[in-house]
Amino acid sequence: MIKTLINSLFLWLMITDGFGTTTPSTKTVSMACNHFPPLKIENGDLNMPGADIEVLSTTFALSSIQVKTTFFPWKRALVLAQNGKYDGLCSCSYTKDRENDFYFSNEIGQNSIGIYTLKKEQPGSLKKLKGKSIGVVRGYNLEEELKKYQVKIVAGASDINLLKMLKAKRIDAVYSYKTVIAELAKSNPFISELYFHEVYAAPYFTCFSKKIKNGKSLLNIFNKNLETIKEDGTYLKIKKKYGL
Repeated sequence: MIKTLINSLFLWLMITDGFGTTTPSTKTVSMACNHFPPLKIENGDLNMPGADIEVLSTTFALSSIQVKTTFFPWKRALVLAQNGKYDGLCSCSYTKDRENDFYFSNEIGQNSIGIYTLKKEQPGSLKKLKGKSIGVVRGYNLEEELKKYQVKIVAGASDINLLKMLKAKRIDAVYSYKTVIAELAKSNPFISELYFHEVYAAPYFTCFSKKIKNGKSLLNIFNKNLETIKEDGTYLKIKKKYGL
């Protein structure tokens, strides 16, 4: 009797993958994203949706789960995922306060974070920018970091708007991610005239909402399959495809 029950449970798990459905081909995960090329590309073609999105899609495909991405400004994407309107965020940085709302996956990449200026001289650290006006994208965890220092925070809707303000000398510096600025430089030549000063490098993750009932299950599936594509070389191929 017990053996029969165990066999039945095992068969159910194989068929449903723990989602309670017998049609795995129709399973979908909804992820909120922000435009952050080359990691997440709004209106990108099917072959180049962005490195993070391709990692997401490839990873979940191993469990016959389709990933549906919708783009928003970062702050909006964050709130929607926090409230469980979407299953999670395509990618995000870790902060202590986000632990209340999200399960963080294993690392999916590294970001170099730093200061962009018009001058070559190294600012040394954020502390040495005391009294300066620093641009940062509204809602990024970087905005919270700047609040620890005595700087004038100028929160903007996008990196490109802030970089244009820096070029026009309306602000003293921009605090952002090297990867996304390097991508913007490809279509905005003036960015190559700016100087980048790294402050630190940090890992980032895919984040699943704690407001949805299967958030922990999605996390476990993603982590397991992420390990698989890292071991078989698929993950590295995706990164190289985007020059990362």
